[in-house]
Amino acid sequence: MLVALLLTTLLAGSISDEDGGQLQTEPEAEELARQGKYEAALAAFRQRAAADPNDLVARTWIGHLHEQMGKPELAEPVYRSIVWQAPDNVDAALRLGTILLNQRRLDEAVRVLDQGAHAAPKDPEVLAAAGAAHLRLSNVKLGISYLELAAALAPTPQNLRALERARRAHRIPSTRSQPTARDSIASAGQ
Repeated sequence: MLVALLLTTLLAGSISDEDGGQLQTEPEAEELARQGKYEAALAAFRQRAAADPNDLVARTWIGHLHEQMGKPELAEPVYRSIVWQAPDNVDAALRLGTILLNQRRLDEAVRVLDQGAHAAPKDPEVLAAAGAAHLRLSNVKLGISYLELAAALAPTPQNLRALERARRAHRIPSTRSQPTARDSIASAGQ
């Protein structure tokens, strides 16, 4: 409850009340974002989140807009609060993990992305991100295992290239099977 109150205060602090206090609908706010009107969209989603701190969609949009505006340091606490409130929110976990990975905060990134992989064990995007994080932390077997799983679920050129690059960089033959990502996901739930 305290987190929601603090978040509401933070979000309300920068809301402009130019429209007489009327909340824009979610589709209207999304349209502003699609049009590249990031400041207006951010204000609309902040207003929605201030009105309902449990509106995870509005809060996710706030984080996404901060990223679009080149401010990952502002997106990070938003995503972190979502992951704290809803640990199974894979989108927030993926975005937070990616920000942490880009900031070279590898231990934190691995924890968040493993949590996301546990919540969505068939999501190739989160599995690929977890694989990349583990590789950067020198957890080679687990990293390649995650990449293999991502490539098996979605054999896109991007996933296949990432897997092949990792195998080549660590001199692991393509025929080698590494079921440790599935084991890691399964054990995280126990």
